[in-house]
Amino acid sequence: MTQRILVALSLLVMAVSIGGYVWQSNKIAQKDALKTSLANAEPVMDVKTPEPTDPPKPIELAEPAEPASSIPKLVQIDRDPVGKIEPSLIPTQVEAVRVVPIQNPIGLQSSAPTIAQDGVLRYKAILSFVNDIKVVAQTDGIILDILVDEGALVAKDSIMIQIDNRLANAEKEVAIKELESAKLKAEDDSQIKFSEASYEVATSVFNRSQDLYVKGVEPQDDWEKKRLEKIKAAFQIDVSKREQMINQAAVGVNQAKLNASMVQLELRTIKAPFSGVVASMQKERYDWVKAGEEILRLVALDKFRVKGTVRIADSPNTLEGAKAKVIIPVGGGQVEQIDGVVGFVSPESQGTGARNDGTQEYTVWVEIPNKQIGGKYLFRGTMDAVVEITPNK
Repeated sequence: MTQRILVALSLLVMAVSIGGYVWQSNKIAQKDALKTSLANAEPVMDVKTPEPTDPPKPIELAEPAEPASSIPKLVQIDRDPVGKIEPSLIPTQVEAVRVVPIQNPIGLQSSAPTIAQDGVLRYKAILSFVNDIKVVAQTDGIILDILVDEGALVAKDSIMIQIDNRLANAEKEVAIKELESAKLKAEDDSQIKFSEASYEVATSVFNRSQDLYVKGVEPQDDWEKKRLEKIKAAFQIDVSKREQMINQAAVGVNQAKLNASMVQLELRTIKAPFSGVVASMQKERYDWVKAGEEILRLVALDKFRVKGTVRIADSPNTLEGAKAKVIIPVGGGQVEQIDGVVGFVSPESQGTGARNDGTQEYTVWVEIPNKQIGGKYLFRGTMDAVVEITPNK
C-alpha cells in the first residue's frame, strides 16, 4: 500500500513539473512573438484598449495614416514584468519639436582660428583679468578683523585683513629698548678717555723712573715695573676702542631685530597690492589661518587681456604690435568695440609642426582698457568677445 502511494505522489510531481515547463515555454514564445511584431510594426500605431470586463486582447497594429516622411519617431513603450503592454502608457499622438538655432550676435560660430578673405585674423575668446590674485595669509594666526567684504572696492595699500599681532607688537617694544641701550653704549667713549689718561700718567711715571734709574738711584726692578705699566696703559687704549666698536656693531644688530619685528607686524597686516574688487571671501573673522592659506580673491577691473589662437601662413613677426579690434556683446543686442594692439605673440607655434595647408597656430593676446558708464565698469571677467587682428604688411 505504501509503495502505491509513493508511486502516485511521484507521478503527480512529474506531471506538475511538465505542466510548469510547458506553461513557461508558451509564455516565452508569446513574448518573442510580441517582440517580433513590435519590431516589424510601422511607427504609428492605433492601439485598441479593451473594456475592463473583457479578457485581454492582442494588440492590433494599424497601417500608417500619413506618408513616411511625416511619421514621428517611435516612442519607447514600457512593459509590465510579464511582457504585456500597458495600453494606458502608449501615447496616442506625438508632436514634432521644432529646434530654432540661436544666432551669434557677433557673427563667429566657431572658436577655431580662421583667416577671412579680407586678410583679417579673427578668433573667439573671453575677457580675463590682468590682475587676479589670491590673497593668502603670510603667517599663522587668528583673523582679528576683516575690513572688506565681497564686492567691495578697495584702493591700493588699504588694509583688508588684520591677523593677531599682539606678540609681534611686544617683540617690537623689546627690540626698541634693546636698540636704545645699544646706542647709549656705543656713544659712551669714557672708557677710551680713561685709558688715554692712564697712559699719560704711566708715561710720566716711567720717565721719572728712567731718570732715577740712569742716576743709579732707583733699582732696575722698579724701573721695569713702571715700564710695564706704561705698555699696559697703551694696550688699554686699543682695548677700549675695540669695545666701543663692538657696542656700535650691537646697534646694528638691535636695529635688525627691530626691523624683523616690524616685518612680523606687516605680515599680520594684509594690504591691497592694487586697486580692485573683492571677488570672493574664503575666511571669516576669528578663523585660524595658516601661512599660505587663501583668505580672499582680489581682481582689478580696469583692464583685461583677450587671449586666443590664430592661424597664419606668414611669419609671426607680422602679428607683433599689429592693430586689433575687440568686439564685446554687452546685452540687449548691443556690442562695444575697443581698439588695441597685439601685446604678445607666443615664441613657439602650437602643435608639433606645420599643417597640410602650410599654416601655423600661435597664441596671442590683446590688452584693452575697461569702459566706464556712470562711474561703473562695463566689462566683467569671462565675457565673450571676438578679436580682429590686421597683420602688419
